[in-house]
Amino acid sequence: MSTPTLIGLAAFRGRYTARLIQFGEDPEVLAPLLRRIWTDTFGRDTDAMAAALLARNWWSLAINPKPRRWDRQPPVPGLGYPIVTEDDTIRQGSLREHLDGFVEWLYLLHLDQRRLVVYEATVHARWLRHSAHHLDPVEDLFVTEPADDDGPEMTVCTVCGAVDEIDHVEVPSMAGYGYDTATSCTRCGSSVATDPMFGDHVTRKLWPPQQPATGDATGSAK
Repeated sequence: MSTPTLIGLAAFRGRYTARLIQFGEDPEVLAPLLRRIWTDTFGRDTDAMAAALLARNWWSLAINPKPRRWDRQPPVPGLGYPIVTEDDTIRQGSLREHLDGFVEWLYLLHLDQRRLVVYEATVHARWLRHSAHHLDPVEDLFVTEPADDDGPEMTVCTVCGAVDEIDHVEVPSMAGYGYDTATSCTRCGSSVATDPMFGDHVTRKLWPPQQPATGDATGSAK
């Protein structure tokens, strides 16, 4: 079963430019794949990857696509399988648009931040921010890791190593669309604040915290 997905570039005030991926995937699959494409195919050149993705519509993305006898166009090495459609225009849209139920996911690249923000279509026919992923995962402040005992996944702070010790606040944004969020580690105080217009602002605290210098300027009493 296909999962129609849009992938493209974020623009000013919630606007975007995107192409269709007929057989898209959820973020757990597509975000790591896009990281590999960014690294292996485009040598971490975000602009070049964005231009290639916006050059056409896609059946699916793949790091090593093989020729298939039923494809009308050959695969694009290191990127995926293009699709031939009657309407080949680039989609121009807005995060505030009303959805018709056709697409399920929207992936938007933020070129200056080398970041991928994912939105999901809701039952209310609107986009809802799902998650954000740095193309270079080293830049992530909070990461999700599997538990050692096959239990539920845990959220780990990459600054101090705290596990599941985070606070998360989400409120409607003053931008008029989307949400402002603040996620912080309760151990070290590192945080990520986001808003729809300017994206993520990451604050990394020193760890372990530096102790103030101590000493007796007057010398020890005898």
